[in-house]
Amino acid sequence: MTSPTTAMRPRALPFSVDLMRKLLVETAELPGADFRVLTYYLTAAPLGDTVRETAKVVAETVKISRGSTSKSISRLVADGWLTLAFRVGTVPFYRASNKVLELAAEDDRPEEPLATVRHLPLRGAADE
Repeated sequence: MTSPTTAMRPRALPFSVDLMRKLLVETAELPGADFRVLTYYLTAAPLGDTVRETAKVVAETVKISRGSTSKSISRLVADGWLTLAFRVGTVPFYRASNKVLELAAEDDRPEEPLATVRHLPLRGAADE
């Protein structure tokens, strides 16, 4: 049986400028530290893969206190931006949630052409 998370990751999804903009707009109500932590988790590993670093390492990397980082992670999980991937003992490891992967999948769709140009045959050119 396929889990929903496996179904969301059939191939690598790109982390694009458009996805970054959508995330910025969607998380505008959250504290600034939350966006920094979310951005770290989305860029530290291929999108959708587990980030195999502890919250302590994340805090040191993004220059936020451990307490603030822990609270940010809790809010991001509660709001559906991150999901718990697994635990090793009491240490949790997270990855981007399906909410993020769905936004990335929207960006990955090929653009529809605005118009199609067809050249008409020239009359009289074949007659000469």
